[in-house]
Amino acid sequence: MKKLIFYIGLFFVMIFLTTGCSKSGGYYRSGKNYFISGDYHKAAENFSLSITKNPNKAEYYIDYGMALIGLGQYQEAFVQFDKVIMDKKITIVLKNNKRALRGKGIAYFMMQDFQEAINQFDKALDINVLSELDLDILYYKGRALTNIGDFKEAAATYSRIIDQFGQDAQVLADRAYTYHKSGEYVEGLNDYDKAITLQSDKFDYYFGKYYLLMDMGKPNEAQEVLRQAEEIKIITKADKYNLAKVHFYQGLYDQAIYELSESAGNGFVEANFYIGEIYNHKKDYPTAKYYYEKYIEEGGVPLPWIYSQIASCLMKTGEYKQAIPYLETGINYAHNDMKRELLKSLIIVYENLGDFENALIKLESYLASYPGDEDAKREEIFLKSRTKEFSTTNNP
Repeated sequence: MKKLIFYIGLFFVMIFLTTGCSKSGGYYRSGKNYFISGDYHKAAENFSLSITKNPNKAEYYIDYGMALIGLGQYQEAFVQFDKVIMDKKITIVLKNNKRALRGKGIAYFMMQDFQEAINQFDKALDINVLSELDLDILYYKGRALTNIGDFKEAAATYSRIIDQFGQDAQVLADRAYTYHKSGEYVEGLNDYDKAITLQSDKFDYYFGKYYLLMDMGKPNEAQEVLRQAEEIKIITKADKYNLAKVHFYQGLYDQAIYELSESAGNGFVEANFYIGEIYNHKKDYPTAKYYYEKYIEEGGVPLPWIYSQIASCLMKTGEYKQAIPYLETGINYAHNDMKRELLKSLIIVYENLGDFENALIKLESYLASYPGDEDAKREEIFLKSRTKEFSTTNNP
């Protein structure tokens, strides 16, 4: 009888465990489907339920973390990934660690903490399992390196992708951009040409080659690239938007502004930036500012260049004080050369406001980062004399 009770008890335990696993698996599969369709809210909800039903599956936490990234909930995503990572050399643990570290790297990337993203990607790449993930991880790493201005390392990373996985048009174009930024123009042109050969209907590759040729001082050849881009067959609304950008770069502003306005109405938020650029070119700075701000308000990527352009419009209309918060926001997003230019603009703003004390504080901070700038050193001498003069006048 006791043995019978034992078996009956075990039977019910097995039913309970099997039911729990079945339900958790169902929630997990639903979560995966929602994730693929881009419904991160539903995906996160189902992944969370799968964890509640069965908290012992590492993939549930990893995919929950990825859904949270899709929702912009990065800190909560870190919590999920950290629950998975273990200091063990077992193959299954190493695989989970690699997936979780990749997830953390992507979260940091989305937060624009590119240096920490690179650190996480390097940790993931050091784990010699799931080599099929390396292409994705290396590509993210290359983009992160590009974003911090380490173009040599970015080019090396893209070269590693090409060596390991073969030529890909997008990777070639990305490497071409890094060559461009590091002054290796011939290599950049070669890569753009290869990318266009592999995928001749991608407008971005033509734009990249156009920028490079302009920087090489070859405007006629650059215009020829735009003419070639005009020949791409227009099928989608995205194609129409890119054609509007071609006309913008050709200087056909009246035509471009009509096409860009249509694209903005179709959900291409970036079109507002180009409309702003047209009005900026026409010296209609209030209208330019309106469209730059519209770009930000409608969810455009918070690029430092946008904030620089808004501040520039305000400075041109003498509204120096209003330019300060835009410059400070741009500085928070910027790296390398862009950050340097924004810092210079901020110093100029304070000088034009007659606030030489703050101008000197900003200039000294600038020189701490860029000690070799001789013009800035001369400006420091001038500002010190002005602040001393001001102090003497107000404290006789």
